[in-house]
Amino acid sequence: MHPPLSLIWFFLTAGTSIGLFTFTYFMEFLTLFGKNTALPKNAVLISGLISLVLIGLGAIGASFHLGHKLRAWKAIKRFRTSWLSREAVFSGAYGFTLFVYLVLKYYQVNPFLEHTFGIVTFVLGWLSSFSTAMIYASNKFVLEWNTSISVLYYLNMYLMLGSSATLLLVYHYRPEFIGTYVFLTFLFLALGLAFRLAFNIRQAFLKRPTLNEALNLPHNRPIRVLDTGTTTNNYCTEEFYYAKGKELLPTAIPLAYILTFVIPLFLILYSWISGVRAYHLYTVTFALILLGSAIERWSFFVEGNHVQNLFYGLYPKEGYTLRKGFMERKRTRISYR
Repeated sequence: MHPPLSLIWFFLTAGTSIGLFTFTYFMEFLTLFGKNTALPKNAVLISGLISLVLIGLGAIGASFHLGHKLRAWKAIKRFRTSWLSREAVFSGAYGFTLFVYLVLKYYQVNPFLEHTFGIVTFVLGWLSSFSTAMIYASNKFVLEWNTSISVLYYLNMYLMLGSSATLLLVYHYRPEFIGTYVFLTFLFLALGLAFRLAFNIRQAFLKRPTLNEALNLPHNRPIRVLDTGTTTNNYCTEEFYYAKGKELLPTAIPLAYILTFVIPLFLILYSWISGVRAYHLYTVTFALILLGSAIERWSFFVEGNHVQNLFYGLYPKEGYTLRKGFMERKRTRISYR
């Protein structure tokens, strides 16, 4: 699949926004149980404002993926059946309630209202991220994405971005929690690495559909592509297959692993074991996670192979290999009635 830069931008901005707010508000939420974990008011406002700006920038960036931007409002009409529509609704609602929460926090009108909107914003943020993940995981035409691993991995990356961003915040405002966020960042980095490895290993065992299955024909009559039906590139051959990206994948995937997981894990472990608490160390860690995540998302799109590529000779070779299966029991019947 061709990697849309606007969606990669949305992932980075929305992921950092929702992840950062998640940990910022969670520290506020724990005060309801008598815990002294809250950040100072100005720190909460700074964090919330950054989250609000990021989700706004993400929405603007994602709009470039639309063919007719003035019709973006129509996305909400398919809420009952479309994960894309749910993403749009929940993301917009998240931004609105976040703004209300920050206003209430600034004026400190009513603690009950503050926490009510804080909880609602928290829930809407994660409903938005879950909806985004399901856009890919529910796509049965791209087998690489069609798995629960896509959802778990996607949500974990939001937590990975959020915990590493919050680590920078607590360094200045609540240094006693640096150890906690060093551990959380390490935890989500380790989980992210495990999910990414599982995602790649799974691809080696995918049972890809064949041309016979696509045409609903039995396997005892092998079908092969003689003519792709087009001599020029078109939307299908460009958007559903990215030739240049396929060539770069052997370089991009290892680079994504190194920048997103390996080096950040090494830096966090160094801080944890040695006890060195340096702001520049955590800044480099967050920057590497951000950069690595961008490359990882680019790779995620390029790794996807839409089954329509079977008819253009662009699908992985397993899809053109005749194999035994239930389709062999199908018999071709000719009737004159």
